[in-house]
Amino acid sequence: MIDLINFFAYGEMMNEEYFKSQGLEYVDKLSVTLSAWRLVFNKIPVDNGGIEGLGHSNVEPTPNNAEMMIGVMYEMEEKFLPRLDEIHGYPHEYTRKTMQFNRHDFTQTKGIVYVAKLERTQRGLKPSKAMLKIMRAAKRDMTMLYFSRLMNTPTID
Repeated sequence: MIDLINFFAYGEMMNEEYFKSQGLEYVDKLSVTLSAWRLVFNKIPVDNGGIEGLGHSNVEPTPNNAEMMIGVMYEMEEKFLPRLDEIHGYPHEYTRKTMQFNRHDFTQTKGIVYVAKLERTQRGLKPSKAMLKIMRAAKRDMTMLYFSRLMNTPTID
């Protein structure tokens, strides 16, 4: 019997092609929401490629618990967990948490999510246009309002 895990993808990993280009495969995927958390670009890159102020995607709790964010839940074989850890620099760059997510059929499911360590974040960082372009390809997995807000995120370039 194959053991399956649920992985919550946000940022570039929401893009199915990008996800697969990282050497990952999934059995099923669906759009989910995470209540009282939001997408931010405050993760200090391991290598910023010489671009000052560049930030990678991360999630953080909202100050008022009123917001929610949208992401993609990939159901995948557990054998891919070491690759997910490698991609996210776990345990040095990100922590791995199990959280509760809301499916669009109003049921809940649990999954793992990578949250950047506080000491690896910084205020004022911004994504690149290239990052947002990769995320744009996941448009069908987002609400129009969420997508619109995401595409209006100020970039570093």
